[in-house]
Amino acid sequence: MDYYTLAREWMELRTDMPQMRENRQLSKMMQGEIYVLLYLAMNGNQAYPKDISARMSVSSARIAKILNCLEDSHVITRRKDPDNFRQTIVTLTDKGVEITRKHQQAILDRMAWMLELLGPDDAREYVRLQHKLTECFKKATFPAK
Repeated sequence: MDYYTLAREWMELRTDMPQMRENRQLSKMMQGEIYVLLYLAMNGNQAYPKDISARMSVSSARIAKILNCLEDSHVITRRKDPDNFRQTIVTLTDKGVEITRKHQQAILDRMAWMLELLGPDDAREYVRLQHKLTECFKKATFPAK
C-alpha cells in the first residue's frame, strides 16, 4: 500500500475542510472557553487548572486568562482545595452547568447531523476508525528522522 499517496489525498481533503462552515463551527466549539466548560462537565463539574492546562496542551497563563473570562461571566468559581491549600479547584456554577448543557446539545446535534449524512454503516465505520486512530496515537511515537 502506498501510504504517501493516501497521505497526500488526506492533506488535500484537510485543506478544503477549513472553508466548510460546519467544520469551522465544530472546531470553534471544541476550543477555548467552550472546551474548558465541556471538560469541567465531563469531570463532575470541577477540575484543577493544571489538569485543564495539561488536557488542552496550553500554558497555565492561557488557562488563567480563560478562567478569568469564565469567572467574570459567572459560569465558574474558583476556591482553594481544602485538602491542599496550594491548589485551586474550578467549579461550574448553576449558570455554567446550563450553558454547558446547551453547548453539549449543540455539538451533539451538529455531529449527529453530520453522521446521518454518512448513513448508518459509514457513520459507524467513521467512529470506529476515530477510536482506532486515537488508540494508535496514544501508543505510537512519531519516528525521528
